[in-house]
Amino acid sequence: MFRDAAKEVRYHPGRIIATLVAIAISIGFMAAVSVFITTQQDAMGKGMALTTSRADIVVHINQGKRGVTGQQITEAIAKVPGVQLAERSSGNYLPIGSETRTVHTQAFVVPDERFRWAPLAEGAWPTAANQIALSSQLAERLGVRVGDSVDVGGQPLTVSGTTDDAPSIFFQVAYLSGTAFEAAAREQVNYADWLVDVDGDPAATLDQVRSAVAPLVVGPDEQSYAGEDGKNLEISTGKDAQSASVKEVTGEFDVMKYMLWAFSAIAALVGLIIIANTFTILLAQRRRQIGLLRAVGATGSQVRRRFLAEAVLLGTLGSALGLVLGTGMAWAGATFTKATYWGLSFPWTELAVEFALGILLTVLAAILPALRATRVAPLEALQPVATSEQQRRASVVRAIICGAFVLVGAGLAWYSLDAPVGDGVSVLRGPIVSALLGAILIAIGVLFGAVLFIPTVLRLMGKVFGLFGATPRLAAINTVRNPKRAAATASALILACGLIITLQVGSATAEKTVLKEIANTYPVDVTVAANGFGSTEKDAQTGISQQNLDKLESVGNVTARATMSGGAVTSTDAVHVSTVVALDPQMRRITDVVPSSLGDDRVLLPKQYKAGTKVTLKGNGQTVTLTGTPSKALEGGMAVVSPDTMRNLVAKPSPQLVWMKMADLEDMGTTMTQLDRMSQNGEVWVSGSAMNAFMIKRVLNILMMITTGLLGVAVLIALIGVSNTLGLSVIERSRESALLRALGMQKGSLRVMLLVEALMLGLAGVLVGTLAGAFFGWLGIRSVLRQASIEAPMQFGINWPMTLGLIAIAVLSASLASVLPGRRAASATPTEALAEE
Repeated sequence: MFRDAAKEVRYHPGRIIATLVAIAISIGFMAAVSVFITTQQDAMGKGMALTTSRADIVVHINQGKRGVTGQQITEAIAKVPGVQLAERSSGNYLPIGSETRTVHTQAFVVPDERFRWAPLAEGAWPTAANQIALSSQLAERLGVRVGDSVDVGGQPLTVSGTTDDAPSIFFQVAYLSGTAFEAAAREQVNYADWLVDVDGDPAATLDQVRSAVAPLVVGPDEQSYAGEDGKNLEISTGKDAQSASVKEVTGEFDVMKYMLWAFSAIAALVGLIIIANTFTILLAQRRRQIGLLRAVGATGSQVRRRFLAEAVLLGTLGSALGLVLGTGMAWAGATFTKATYWGLSFPWTELAVEFALGILLTVLAAILPALRATRVAPLEALQPVATSEQQRRASVVRAIICGAFVLVGAGLAWYSLDAPVGDGVSVLRGPIVSALLGAILIAIGVLFGAVLFIPTVLRLMGKVFGLFGATPRLAAINTVRNPKRAAATASALILACGLIITLQVGSATAEKTVLKEIANTYPVDVTVAANGFGSTEKDAQTGISQQNLDKLESVGNVTARATMSGGAVTSTDAVHVSTVVALDPQMRRITDVVPSSLGDDRVLLPKQYKAGTKVTLKGNGQTVTLTGTPSKALEGGMAVVSPDTMRNLVAKPSPQLVWMKMADLEDMGTTMTQLDRMSQNGEVWVSGSAMNAFMIKRVLNILMMITTGLLGVAVLIALIGVSNTLGLSVIERSRESALLRALGMQKGSLRVMLLVEALMLGLAGVLVGTLAGAFFGWLGIRSVLRQASIEAPMQFGINWPMTLGLIAIAVLSASLASVLPGRRAASATPTEALAEE
């Protein structure tokens, strides 16, 4: 059987290309996920383990005893016999900025030469408090060279050298002297690693180091942070510490791997549908061959075994090609993330499972077409055109079952709109579970019931295309001649496009709803306040310096600014007010939630206070009692009073508050860099809705780009099915096409007819998928907001550029899918095709 299958593949390679492509893309996606994630895991694990790579022993302490210093621990380790050198390894994340950009960097105290894991590329290691060394990659990103200055925690440091650290898009590395690190880090780190160099076998020295350090570590009877594993002291050899780092990173990547495998499963499901259609084409091409085999005595089971052997062979070839394709895709991704510095890592077990899965999917996809083909009577199979399959109609049973799925799913979706939420309500009864189950049932009903409505959709589309002439009308008729195969092709597109639109609508709706709620809750785009909100009289008198006001004037992407002056006060009741500013007409340029005037007996308070709250304020030797009005525009301990009241309470007013209105929330990158630098320096306090809105938009946009790209693989596989369906249509209608040619139809018109058929099949799947996806996206976000008890009004949104782009890609791809079948149909000689019996 396998010998005959191999001959068939060798003598007719054109027949199997479409099948191989569908299998290769499906398995290639899975292999790419496995190889890329494994490579990234190893790269990040090895990168994180670099700090301990030159140490013989690593001592990790979560917390020392009260009063025990790091120096005492270092000295205790150094006294152990055989220890040549003990050093504390300190590191923290710091923002490092140049004139063009700021990068959050993993900064370390320069280790002793014995423990340095990266060599110098240029210059020297930092020794003074005003020096810093950067990895070559970080220096390139910042656009600086040796001798230039960078900003670290508000302090200018000179770049003394660059290093050859392992490249990565996730971690950038810098080195400072101990003095510079302590000044820049500011935050006290409650854990540390000690690197130990020993003379001899590290394993033999472990117990001695543990005995020396244990008395300095917090015991179980003292209240302290004990680490996630409950251990305050962990001692291991350098090799074991590196292995532990790799395992820790591996666990963190598992969630991403499972998510990507979910996308792989979707691509495989679409591929299964397309491979089944492709095998139908293969068998249709060999219809007369099957009839001859049956006529000379071959049984149906013998013919089926031969075809299944071909399926195994095609699955093997396609899966092997998929592994090669997946490795190439993984290499491209790992090159982008710089993980190829460590080389590709291959999870052989996963790849073996994926290889076997490719063969299994191919065999499963081939079973039903093989059964149908071999059950046809020999004389019927010898006819050039199949008739029995074309005349089958969707059964009443299918309509009842699919209708039941849709009705039950719709009921669950309706229930999710008012499902109970809150404490004491089971998650299973909540809106998310109900909406998810409802969406799944509706999707099953739509996909398996496609044969019931896709012909109707195609007929309606045919009326539109038919307006453009006889050729499009003939194409419209052809698309519904085999409803079952047309529905199968459209179903693959419905599934792939529906998932993409679900994510797009869900993301756009969530973004629009959340941004609307943020704008309502925080009506001021950017608030810049004097650091400390005037918590002391000195701070309030200083306010925002003129230098910082000048910096704020240079901040881009701003359409309006309002600067308010005031000073420090004290409040004598439950309302906390530390700074007051005078109401200014400029405020109305930023937001209309601020009144145009304010009485001397009134005060605007942050939104958490109730209307009518009495507030007693003291300042400048004066005491006033005011009636409060809550304002969404205020945060923290700020309050707004009339100009006269402010002058009574503050002797020397100074700028305390600046409001800014942004021109474009999509273009906040440079603005955030400028404000973040001022905030990091401790000069001002920055808040406002624009920051949150920008981060939300950026995260959602990145998420959508990634998920759309991943699901695009499923769309690609589905569009291959359009080409396969047209190929089968050309085979079945060879005599008809020849007759049309004999009656005068030109080759170009025949190609146009197939082009219109491809466009109709593609658009039918995309349009149904878009409508279903829009509903599922809206339903999903609605249920998530209700489950989270967020009462914000729903703002339905759709990402029009991406949605229209998807439709355009589908139309273009469907047009390309018609090229090869069109050439085949047009190249057939009418006399030869009509001569077939």
